[in-house]
Amino acid sequence: MPTVALIANPRAGRGRALAAAASARGRLAWAGIDAELMAPSAVTDIPAAVDRAQRLGATAVIACGGDGTVHQVLQSVHAAGLPLGILPLGTGNDIARSLDLPVGDLDAWVDVIADVLTRGATRTVDLARIDTAAETIWSLAVTSVGFDSAVNERADRTQRIPGTLRYVAAVIGELAALSSHQVTLLADGTTVAGAATLVAIGNGPTYGGGMRICPDARLDDGLLHVTWVDAAPRRTILRVFPQIFSGRHIEHPMVRTMTAREVRVEAPTAVTYTDGERVGPAVLAISAEPEALSVVAR
Repeated sequence: MPTVALIANPRAGRGRALAAAASARGRLAWAGIDAELMAPSAVTDIPAAVDRAQRLGATAVIACGGDGTVHQVLQSVHAAGLPLGILPLGTGNDIARSLDLPVGDLDAWVDVIADVLTRGATRTVDLARIDTAAETIWSLAVTSVGFDSAVNERADRTQRIPGTLRYVAAVIGELAALSSHQVTLLADGTTVAGAATLVAIGNGPTYGGGMRICPDARLDDGLLHVTWVDAAPRRTILRVFPQIFSGRHIEHPMVRTMTAREVRVEAPTAVTYTDGERVGPAVLAISAEPEALSVVAR
């Protein structure tokens, strides 16, 4: 019988994430999967939980929560060399959606996870390796610099609005303080420099609950996809913003796209987010790491 570890934040959603993980544990048992539920009280306790999973002989670790929880668990799971699963319980669930995992349907999710684990048929995907002055961070989705990072910070402060609407509201609110940043970007030897509203580097295509900022990005193509948006007035941003949900924003003349295996970004006045989590100052190097992670997905 396959054994997995479910790691849930006991405080997320006022305990709803932990309750959902407990329900998933019971349903996995009916499907022939032995699941150990772990509830680390803080992010700093996640490495110990993953270490315990290894000692228990777990064949995979399943992060129970949103993209932020997935990101935190990813750091330790990658170091341990274990496959990563996701029980999507967050606001956006962009990483889970990029893996075509069922969202909001626990029975369908159990069917997929049990099938993959029983057959031993995990798949491999790429990671983005982010090197800052202080640390190395692993990312599955999108790394953002500039306006979208400011939106992320505002959305984190606006918990009363659910789902994607939170990010839309944050975009509208952040437009009042719209500013550009001087950015220097080096992508596989090609330099782009100037005033930018935002720069996004995608290992996956979406953030913010389905915003297709890097619409052509794939988790298994071995590349980083860069979307650069020139400095623009508010009215232009407002006009182009709705197109981000279809990916058509990249057709606008103020938007440039490129692909690369290695990207360096310097934007001293901007902040960086990745997978919805704050990284810090926007002075960093990012590289595509092909087939760097096994995931519990078809």
